[in-house]
Amino acid sequence: MGDLVCIYREDKTEFRLCKADSRFIVCCALARPEVEPKTPLAARLREFRRAIGDPERDEFARAVGVSKTTLASYERGESEPTASVLFEYQKTYGANVLWLLSGEGQMTGAIAKVPKAIDRDFVLMPQYDVRASAGNGLIAVNQMPTSETAFERRFLRDLGGAPDHCFLMWSTGDSMMPSIPDNSLMIVDSSQTQVDHGRIYVFSVGNAVLVKRANWRMDGRLDLISDNIAGKYPVETFDANRVEDLVVVGRVIFVGHPP
Repeated sequence: MGDLVCIYREDKTEFRLCKADSRFIVCCALARPEVEPKTPLAARLREFRRAIGDPERDEFARAVGVSKTTLASYERGESEPTASVLFEYQKTYGANVLWLLSGEGQMTGAIAKVPKAIDRDFVLMPQYDVRASAGNGLIAVNQMPTSETAFERRFLRDLGGAPDHCFLMWSTGDSMMPSIPDNSLMIVDSSQTQVDHGRIYVFSVGNAVLVKRANWRMDGRLDLISDNIAGKYPVETFDANRVEDLVVVGRVIFVGHPP
């Protein structure tokens, strides 16, 4: 017999180990060794499929409305599922979308299955392709929502939010550690634009989007401060006559810490 030859499928999800010589090839199908997920989201998607009995990838992919190749890409961390795909995880298998996105809460059951006609007890919360910088500021590249995710209204009300005014965005940077770690999923209530002392808000300053804690001074000046004292981030102070120029995007009512 000749050398061993590996013949991969086009989607690289499995291969055949073959012995070949000039006369014939003998092959046996083997599952491809799993690649370590590149992102926490990818790891949770793979963990979820295992937790529900580890159905075959092609079977699971059909159930959530994608191809086997696309699902493999999600679980390796090479691409991310859209809101509609996450909705299928929730509707078909009872996944908690918030857990999938952030690792926060229970894997299943925290957000109930939602029928196609969204019930009045749920709200479609938009997610924006803008990252609020827990650092020195980040340019807001796109202020149009990129996706929507169904959340229970009661869950948002229990957080002190107005369900119809809440949206999702991500943080970047470490200036708000430990309150808001880097790459945390945040729920922001855009109806809460009156700045209260000691609370955390998303602010728009020029083209930058910042997440900072508000600190009012006795003289009417407003300090935007960072929780990460060790990072020695400077305090940004707005005089009384400049406070009105500061745009308050909303108050942060929930932070989903990455695992």
